[in-house]
Amino acid sequence: MATPLVDAALAAGGDDEVERARAVARRRLPALQRADRARAAARLRDHLLRRGYSAAIVARVVRESVGLPPEA
Repeated sequence: MATPLVDAALAAGGDDEVERARAVARRRLPALQRADRARAAARLRDHLLRRGYSAAIVARVVRESVGLPPEA
């Protein structure tokens, strides 16, 4: 199999995975509204990680969903 084809397939698949993680986060956020932002972020992070999303995708989705500033 050609390496450029594999790279293109993996890159395209990553966007779908981010969208799926965002959808899971949107469904989970209403249950986390009572917690402060840091605690909600931790719970959302754990929820997404338990569902098998990679740490990089989880960090991105949690920052977007909870409104935490990007890490340096």
